[in-house]
Amino acid sequence: MAEDRGHYWEESRTASFRNLQDPHFQQHFRMDKATFERLVHVVAHERLRMGTLHRHRTDVGEATLMGLWMIFNKDTFRSAGLNFDYDRKTVHRQCLILLNVLCNVGKKFIKWPSARQRQATELFYRRTFGFPGVAGVIDGTLIPITAPSHQKQRYVDKNHDYSMNVMIVSNHRRIIIDIYIGQPGSVHDTRVFRRSPLAYALFTRPELLGPNQNLIGDGGYTCTSKMLVPYTNNGHMAETLLFNFKISQCRATIERTNALLKSRMARTQKLFCKNIITTNKHIAASAVLHNFILLQGEEQDGIVIEGEVPEVSVQEAILAG
Repeated sequence: MAEDRGHYWEESRTASFRNLQDPHFQQHFRMDKATFERLVHVVAHERLRMGTLHRHRTDVGEATLMGLWMIFNKDTFRSAGLNFDYDRKTVHRQCLILLNVLCNVGKKFIKWPSARQRQATELFYRRTFGFPGVAGVIDGTLIPITAPSHQKQRYVDKNHDYSMNVMIVSNHRRIIIDIYIGQPGSVHDTRVFRRSPLAYALFTRPELLGPNQNLIGDGGYTCTSKMLVPYTNNGHMAETLLFNFKISQCRATIERTNALLKSRMARTQKLFCKNIITTNKHIAASAVLHNFILLQGEEQDGIVIEGEVPEVSVQEAILAG
């Protein structure tokens, strides 16, 4: 009887999560069962291409569940191993594999929107807030991290905490259309944007934004021909109050995007990782997973910002704008 009970306990632990059905599965893994099965298909295909699928006997679905559990929860690898009946090294390995897979397929799910998609975004903001020409909203957010193993002084901000500055651009559907992991610590948003590949692309590739289309940013950015920001308070706020109010309404969408990303990917609220490369991968993979869930696994059609772009002085372009 004791042996049967022990056998049942082992089977229930290894199969319980995979056998969960909605809405219980969605409560644990932030996506419905159908979206998860599509994710497993994408992960299996990429792992086969990477050559990591045949090296482990762990079922790819169960391995994906382990990685998702670590992304969605603040659990330790040891306690997660108890849930999945594996040792902590196996959970850690499967988590790293999933991070690499998500980063590799990131270009399929984080793409600059096409002209048709930008028109849909522009139409939403014009109808909802009465503000024309909005192709996307940009904002920076800080991801708290633990002190890295090397050069700790580079990653501390003015409050003596460790963090990574991440620039995110999203549309009206809270889908991330561009992300850039900038300098660690307390770095100004304008500096992060100036160093990002997006800044180079915007000033060298006119097809990224249509006529009279702009990004919307907060006061931390500089107003250019590609980006609109609120007016500063110079004593004439009565003339610009409505403009600032409309921009503030548009910017609420990126605030919701950042809040949804951090609440869904609970580990980004405090990343415990000594390796800064793994930290960057975790942030990027979280953004890819965020889009995958919102898109329900469907790929976006759009322009991929990749490859070399002509040299341009973004600082001069900003001043000229």
